[in-house]
Amino acid sequence: MIRLINVAKKNKTPVTFRAGGTSLSGQAVTDSILLKLGHTWRYRKIDDNGKKITVEPGWILGQVNRMLAPYGRKLGPDPSSIDSCWIGGVVANNSSGMCCGVAQNTYHTIKDLRIVLHDGTILDTADASSWASFQVSHKHIVDGIVKLSKAVKADKELSALITKKFSIKCTTGYSINALVDFENPLEIIKHLMVGSEGTLGFVSRATYHTVEDHKDKASAFIVFATVDDAANATALLREAKCTDAVELFDRRSLKTCENMQHMTYLRNVPDGATALLVECRGENASALKARMKQTIDTIETARLLTLQPIAFLEDPAIATAYWDARKALIPMVAGMREGGTSVLLEDVAVPVRNLAKLCRGIEEMYQKYNYADGSAFGHALEGNLHLVFTQSFDSPAEVKRYEDMMDYLCKLVVSLDGSLKAEHGTGRNVAPYVEMEWGAKATGLMWEVKALFDPDDLLNPGVVLNRDSKVHVQNLKPMPVAHEVVDTCMECGFCESACPSGHVTLTPRQRIVATRELARLDLGTTPDDAAKAAEIRTLYGYQALDTCAADGMCAEKCPVSINTGRLVKDLRARALPSESLGFRAGSAALSWFSPLMGAVPTGLNVVDAFHGLLGTRLMSFAAGAIGPLVGLYWHPYLARGASRVADPLPVPASVTVERKKVVYFATCVSRSMGPARGDSETASIHTKVMSVLAKAGYDVILPSGLSSSCCGLVFDSRGLPAQGETQLRALEGALATASEGGKHPVLLDTSPCVMRLKDYVKDPALKQSVYEPAEFASKFLLPRLSITPQQASVAMHVPCSGKKMKVDKHFEAVMLACASSVTVSPVPCCGMAGDRGLRYPEISGGGTSSAVAAPPGAAMVLTRVNGKTVERDGVWPQDLRGGGCSDGYSTSRTCEMSLSKQTETHFKSLFYILDKVSKPLEAAKA
Repeated sequence: MIRLINVAKKNKTPVTFRAGGTSLSGQAVTDSILLKLGHTWRYRKIDDNGKKITVEPGWILGQVNRMLAPYGRKLGPDPSSIDSCWIGGVVANNSSGMCCGVAQNTYHTIKDLRIVLHDGTILDTADASSWASFQVSHKHIVDGIVKLSKAVKADKELSALITKKFSIKCTTGYSINALVDFENPLEIIKHLMVGSEGTLGFVSRATYHTVEDHKDKASAFIVFATVDDAANATALLREAKCTDAVELFDRRSLKTCENMQHMTYLRNVPDGATALLVECRGENASALKARMKQTIDTIETARLLTLQPIAFLEDPAIATAYWDARKALIPMVAGMREGGTSVLLEDVAVPVRNLAKLCRGIEEMYQKYNYADGSAFGHALEGNLHLVFTQSFDSPAEVKRYEDMMDYLCKLVVSLDGSLKAEHGTGRNVAPYVEMEWGAKATGLMWEVKALFDPDDLLNPGVVLNRDSKVHVQNLKPMPVAHEVVDTCMECGFCESACPSGHVTLTPRQRIVATRELARLDLGTTPDDAAKAAEIRTLYGYQALDTCAADGMCAEKCPVSINTGRLVKDLRARALPSESLGFRAGSAALSWFSPLMGAVPTGLNVVDAFHGLLGTRLMSFAAGAIGPLVGLYWHPYLARGASRVADPLPVPASVTVERKKVVYFATCVSRSMGPARGDSETASIHTKVMSVLAKAGYDVILPSGLSSSCCGLVFDSRGLPAQGETQLRALEGALATASEGGKHPVLLDTSPCVMRLKDYVKDPALKQSVYEPAEFASKFLLPRLSITPQQASVAMHVPCSGKKMKVDKHFEAVMLACASSVTVSPVPCCGMAGDRGLRYPEISGGGTSSAVAAPPGAAMVLTRVNGKTVERDGVWPQDLRGGGCSDGYSTSRTCEMSLSKQTETHFKSLFYILDKVSKPLEAAKA
């Protein structure tokens, strides 16, 4: 980082720092150098039993909170992007959120920072020697800060303005409250950095004071007849200090979510109605109950008109639905917008006493400027509202409409003593309005701060402060219609944390942006568009299509559920027309599927024999030379060939439970791939599955045509959906016959194949009878087996498909029944994607490099104490490599190979450990 900053300084080239990039206010775009952090910025240290934590900017905020969870602590900031935004951006924007308020934002909970300044100098505020050296080498900055602080404190009017402005949420401009709040120049510098959006320096490390994370909580959704009643209730609740979060929904917001589960009654509420979603927390159940009662009493005593009785929700499913609706308001607007338009999000705050006026003013503004889909909602307890609306920038008239609306909004908020940016950071969109909010004197002070820390104006220039009053309506990004799968994408970047290839080639957001850019260039509006499109396409095939795992984990993080993997699969299919060699090869593979799959175990055993003959080092060298020629890359944990699927085992005579039937489909992966060389296990997966089923009293039925059967996923992922469909329908027929139309449960041993059947099987009864391995084991095997857990610790990884089918708790239940402790993988996706990780090993490594390879990742270690699950903080993969774990378990053989390689621990199917620790249930227990 220091070298890059110094090179940029030498060449007088601006630098913009970017972390997760989830903010859409224009902080992290540039026409110069964009420095995007990788996950290598992942140092962490927990101190004082979780009361302090030191982290680098590459950690996701939600990950940090999971590290702190065993201590009953968390970070203060809690933005809705908590599982996507990085610590670097949380510090740079002084993020807050739903329950954070002002008191628990980064400014008020930061302890120390390590900063890289414009000239490459490091200032570590936690290091006394660093500060002593800085006072000598950068005396001009220290003296300048002291001078500014004294001047501000001497100006009572300015001091009063600053104190007043920061009594509510405010991220407009710099954190000049530091000049009032502190005497020590070190503390002033530290706090000026918070919220400076990378314009004063790069924060490479942050130490936070953590806050308590109360587990006892309850929510109430209260619909008021008018916005005034809702606003008055908010003010009373703020004064009573009995609630931890109050989220406001205006009538337009209620209309947006009225079709969601548990919220359909909102269709009948009158115009003008406004709702508050209230959450109370307590250090214990009795404290929570007292706060709930105080909340209800406060509203009822004021005789405010509600449309139904106030009740805190006993059903957590309904409470979750309400909070999911709040989090989904932005994406729901995005998902319903007209193609080619952008989703815009503004963020303002006013004193709570002015909240009703703000709501009415926003509604008038929407009507005046014809924003029919605009809504307002947000953190009412802080007078903080978010405005969401869609906008086209395809004509001068549309740009003018937007400019006029922004002028109106800013004047409205300033007239109500508010902040033009409450918690999202100033960005380029509000930079022209800083002086409108702050006045000339305070804005001039901010310019002096900028000049002290960045005299050459090379650190993210034009952000926070900008002398161009029209910068917010310049260089506007087009959003061309590109593909029906991704046209609703608003480019928030929530998807990126789940992508295995994002730090190798492109993230899902970048794939979408590249696809949109090609669509724009294909319109040919300028003479050189065709040449630019051709240049992009030379990179696009590998960067966007070949290296995408297409596992769809991005959709799990996406607020609009966009599956970029589905886009990639469709584009792969378009790249294989029926006359192409690839399409014909796929058709031939379909016709010869049985002999081709039958040859795979033999091929794997031949490769393994060479491994045994040459040894790992020589084999690695030889494979490195041969891999590029054959398009497949070897590693020491490559599976050996599987044995032939034998007839089902008879149920032992000692089994006393009721005999049942189960259809077992051994997938093509488990029929092909057995354990790797060096694994203590040598038997194939299907052998273990049938052993466990027999001990549990199951008579196993194998579907007909097993050797030629496949769910078709291998074809679909290669862009051959027709061939995949043929395989799927044939398997569906065989399973329907074997299960007698879904009468008997159908067990598959590989999670991705289960998900394909769950998604595409047409017969509802058959679809309902198909079970994922961990779910089947948890529901049907554990109650029918006698388990003696092994004392050794183990690791578990839920593959992407398992996560999407929500089987995590089933997997944990099985593993905790079988082992003394379980380290849970924090890896969203291993990047293997079938055999794609063998063809493009960089994505398999990339998928695990952030959390499996160096640097270390945070993992949760689970144990059972007195029948309860206890969590503690762990490190992945150090807890495995250090000998803490004997083996790892998953439910996808190809993923297991990737995880084995990255952790140096043999991963295999969960049926291996289940078979090892189980025996038939004793007669007394039966």
